[in-house]
Amino acid sequence: MPRDKKMCKTLAALPVPEDTCLSPYGHTSGEEMNSEVVTSLLVHLGGAISKGVALALVIPLAAALLLAIPLAPAFALIGTTLVIEYGAAPVGIGLGLPPLFVFFTLTCVALGVIITLFGIFDSAGEHSDRIKKFLERSKKRADGSAMLAKYGIYGLPLVVLTLGFYVCPPVAWICGWDRKLSILLTMAGYCAISAVLIIATGDLLRIIFPQA
Repeated sequence: MPRDKKMCKTLAALPVPEDTCLSPYGHTSGEEMNSEVVTSLLVHLGGAISKGVALALVIPLAAALLLAIPLAPAFALIGTTLVIEYGAAPVGIGLGLPPLFVFFTLTCVALGVIITLFGIFDSAGEHSDRIKKFLERSKKRADGSAMLAKYGIYGLPLVVLTLGFYVCPPVAWICGWDRKLSILLTMAGYCAISAVLIIATGDLLRIIFPQA
């Protein structure tokens, strides 16, 4: 048999490497794909967290500096709000902070936390098939209840009053409710109870310390 024919048969018998994403012959390896996913996830998370830090920390402290308010009680108010939410309103008044500044800080902290949580959930849903499927199933269940699908979102002010603003973003996200309306309703309930507590605390202090 001629040498050329033998060589052709030998080459034909060799296995042809499969071109897949996990194959070294492919354009993108599995490690590269995983690296891209992790990088994208970190970018999304970094953006969400940076927005939250700017709203909850930077803006209130900048306002304190502009108004010549001591930073120590301002920090204390921010930290207390992160822990007990609108319950920090009496604490801020008790620290001698101006009522408007207390209200402003409580609002900024709550909004920062809510936006951060939504951003974290969105990032997880975009980069995890398991979470994405869970979200789709949850939304179908929520849509299956006509009452919940139509009126459930309007219960967010009650949720923030009873359970706090940490609970509202996951509930709204899982149910697939409108993002802007969810934030608006949550903040409306939160701002209402915060304002009531600030006014009530000021009136109570004036009764206890009438000469102050």
